[in-house]
Amino acid sequence: MSYLTSNATLRGDITTALIQASQANQGFIGTDVFPIYNSSVRAGQYLKLQLGNAELLNSDASKVAPGSAYPRSSRAFDNDNFTCVEFGLEEVVPDALASDVSRFFGLETETAKILLRNIQIGHEAECATALFDNSTFTATAALVNYTVTNLSTINFVADVANAKQRLLKKGVMANTVVMNQEVFDLVRRSPLTQNQFFGVVATDSRRLLSEQEIAAAAGVDQVLVSKAAKNSAAKGQTFSGSFIFPTTFVAVGQTAGGDFASGGAGRTIVWSEDASAPFVAESYRDEGRRSNILRVRSNRVVKVIDSTAMELITTSYSAS
Repeated sequence: MSYLTSNATLRGDITTALIQASQANQGFIGTDVFPIYNSSVRAGQYLKLQLGNAELLNSDASKVAPGSAYPRSSRAFDNDNFTCVEFGLEEVVPDALASDVSRFFGLETETAKILLRNIQIGHEAECATALFDNSTFTATAALVNYTVTNLSTINFVADVANAKQRLLKKGVMANTVVMNQEVFDLVRRSPLTQNQFFGVVATDSRRLLSEQEIAAAAGVDQVLVSKAAKNSAAKGQTFSGSFIFPTTFVAVGQTAGGDFASGGAGRTIVWSEDASAPFVAESYRDEGRRSNILRVRSNRVVKVIDSTAMELITTSYSAS
């Protein structure tokens, strides 16, 4: 059973509306890169096998003479841990305003959608920081800098192929490429990438490749492009929009959901005893304001579970 906040009512009606309105928040890829994993505990520890200590790719078997002892391997287990943290945001929904605007839309539902987007932006930023971290994942410079000036010589497919080879040497089969929208728009216009898909024919530069076509050209199951944006200005300052995932890197590697043994770079661990869904809506009454207080919250942590599951390509991106 979930731990209910005092005087707050879980709003299943609004939570359902949020799920149904997921297309209104297109562009978020955080839960694709770090899929949701429900945990019954807020904090926990788990065992992990690492390439070196666990001797996962060692070739230690040898010939054995009749009656001789077999060679033995030794294996060490490492520990890791996680702690979920609560995130939330609430808004006052006055009775008078709700009644007035009900002619046009349900104020509580629309307010919850905005609050959800606010929380998703935070989660997306956590995922971007965790994935595009060259202190966690190995980063290698692109063969050619990803700039508009170098458009004709950018070799995205070769960069991905090289990253996939580095991953194979660690026993990882890449299934995903992750990049930001600006880098994607450059890659899809690159003649070398287009030629990989269409063959070398004139005028193909007018035909922009889709995510699915670039995935096929690069030999992976999916290309995830983060289209989500945020206000990068300080609160109260003039709005300044920017993409949440930066142009710094392209990530190549394995994403997977479910139990940690299924592999993948990481998970968004959600404390299921406190939150019945990744993002929960609830409300409570403030009679002094003649208002309902609407809250959307999440109890989670973005966790890298395998630092060998991704390789980063340093783009040195420039729009000029």
